[in-house]
Amino acid sequence: MKKKNISITNVEHYEKWFKTNDKLLESELEAIKQLYPPESNGIEIGVGTGIFASQLGIKVGVEPSDEMAKAARKKGIQVIKGRGENLPIASKTYQLALMVTADCFLDEIAKSFLEVYRILVNHGLFIIAFLDRNTPLGLLYEKNKQTSTSYKNASFHSATEIVNLLKEAGFKIIAQRQTIFTLDNVRQEIKEGTGAGVFAVIKAKKV
Repeated sequence: MKKKNISITNVEHYEKWFKTNDKLLESELEAIKQLYPPESNGIEIGVGTGIFASQLGIKVGVEPSDEMAKAARKKGIQVIKGRGENLPIASKTYQLALMVTADCFLDEIAKSFLEVYRILVNHGLFIIAFLDRNTPLGLLYEKNKQTSTSYKNASFHSATEIVNLLKEAGFKIIAQRQTIFTLDNVRQEIKEGTGAGVFAVIKAKKV
């Protein structure tokens, strides 16, 4: 059964979490930055309220929620209304695409990866950050998601699933990072690979 394009739309609740957990946000941003090339022509798919895009210098994002898009525009992000499965963007437009924890709200994740592949130039980069289901905290998120305002309708993926989907879409895996090993609001270590930290980041290249 499809999730009927469900996404996070409670802007106040969403942004409050990041303000309350500012050190966790810093850790997540650092994990992305370690794989993020400078001065790239980038777009964020599922830009939300623009929290990550604004910190990474990304000026354009795609977002289905009007409420989230409004908040992102206040941060200086140009928002295109759309969903990952059918991006309203011309082929071979961007050097880099970023997706942060949007995978779990997609109806057709394989199709969305093909769409990202399409909009990237040759050898373009796709950086995807997601909540790794097959980690201690990932299993906790999965167990308790029915009581969560943000993730009640989410479908979490494992790192293995994401890697396989990327390869099927035509991407080559370049690098992997992980962080957030506890939910304590403190700066956390960034490690290579996946499987321990719930916040996983994978860098892939269009080949």
